[in-house]
Amino acid sequence: MSTNPQAAQVIAVAKSQVGVREGYAEGGWNNITRYATEVPGLSGYQGQAWCMTFTSWVAMRAGVPSLFPRGVDCSAGVAWFQAASRWSWYPAIGAQVFYGPSGSEHTGIVFAYDATHIWAVEANTNDNGSTEGDGVYIRKRRRTDAIVYGYGLPNYAEGVTTADPALNGVSGYTYAAANPGPGPSNLIRAAMLVPNLVSETLSVNGPMNAGRLFVQQNDSSTIGLDVIGASSSGQSIVRIRDANGNSVFEINAAGQILSTVNSNEWRPADHGLIAWPMNPAACTNTGTTLSAGYIYFIEVILRSSATITSLCTVIGTAGSGLTSGQCLGGLYTAAGTRVGVTADQSTVWNSAGDKTMNLTTPYTAAAGKYYIALLFNGTTSPTFACGSTMGAAFTPGNVHLTSGNYRYCRSASGQTSLPASYTMTSATPDANSVWAAVA
Repeated sequence: MSTNPQAAQVIAVAKSQVGVREGYAEGGWNNITRYATEVPGLSGYQGQAWCMTFTSWVAMRAGVPSLFPRGVDCSAGVAWFQAASRWSWYPAIGAQVFYGPSGSEHTGIVFAYDATHIWAVEANTNDNGSTEGDGVYIRKRRRTDAIVYGYGLPNYAEGVTTADPALNGVSGYTYAAANPGPGPSNLIRAAMLVPNLVSETLSVNGPMNAGRLFVQQNDSSTIGLDVIGASSSGQSIVRIRDANGNSVFEINAAGQILSTVNSNEWRPADHGLIAWPMNPAACTNTGTTLSAGYIYFIEVILRSSATITSLCTVIGTAGSGLTSGQCLGGLYTAAGTRVGVTADQSTVWNSAGDKTMNLTTPYTAAAGKYYIALLFNGTTSPTFACGSTMGAAFTPGNVHLTSGNYRYCRSASGQTSLPASYTMTSATPDANSVWAAVA
């Protein structure tokens, strides 16, 4: 049996749409809704009465599409339930109620009833209970009203709670003369994240049991989402693909995003690196020098945990007269705590080229933001690769960022070592988008 009652899920999905209105143009409501376009096979009925389209969408989104008729014709919905011997003249929790002559005019989903009234979520109605309205509403109606025709009883896994005395004691049914319906229910995420789910192989009521699941987009040959069974942390379990089938990003068992760029673009891992602030191929042809005695902070983002053993940068022109013990690289958390430092780089930076600077102790980093720190002291700074050098008053690399969150910033002057901690809110935004990386 489902760990979350299917009727409660259907009702939760239906109630989540209360307040939604159809399109409005040229002084009138036009029956344009999201529901027709999101239910496979019904997009051609956009702009028409949509109460039945809505119940089809609710069933699909709740992960039980086969338990409800799919279509736009209420009369066909009545016939569908009657043919399945799932019809009653009495209300039930999660039942599809039909209105008008032979149930042909309007429909909704019942979420509560008593001896006198029913409460239902209805679409394409209004506050007055019209069968041709402007949105999704909760309606209270008398069970004996002439407009109320009858009820389709979905074959819920947990059974159906009904007021039908003829079903008292029948397997699959629970008799109740009145029932207030399920209490507050959370929407199951899987049901709400898959717009075109047409298969019930996806469990929306508990952990997935399938070893692999594919959800197709409208193009039947295109796979939009792969869900790959159980996995240990660090391995991909969810893969989102673009319209061409290329992987856009992946999520591991810890909920961390492993990659977020087009599969045809170069990534840090393609260079044997863990993270960088930007693609080094985008650096300028001039580079930049550092001012002596300032710590330059370059922010990088780790999308998943990693062990960092070294820092990397590129020097175009060697420095000279570098002060021993005062040319260093370091690693800081976003809060400003130093978690790694290199040995002295005064000799290393005295030549041009690709520089790998080992940390004195490898650091196991959780996913998050970190700062690479560079400190130079001496006569002439090396020229470091960078993305832009716009001047002290123009810092596009920090656009829309606030103090303590700058991507490129520097400390106060007079630094001769990398402190154990630094107050990042006191750092000054810097226009030199120095390129560095962690590996």
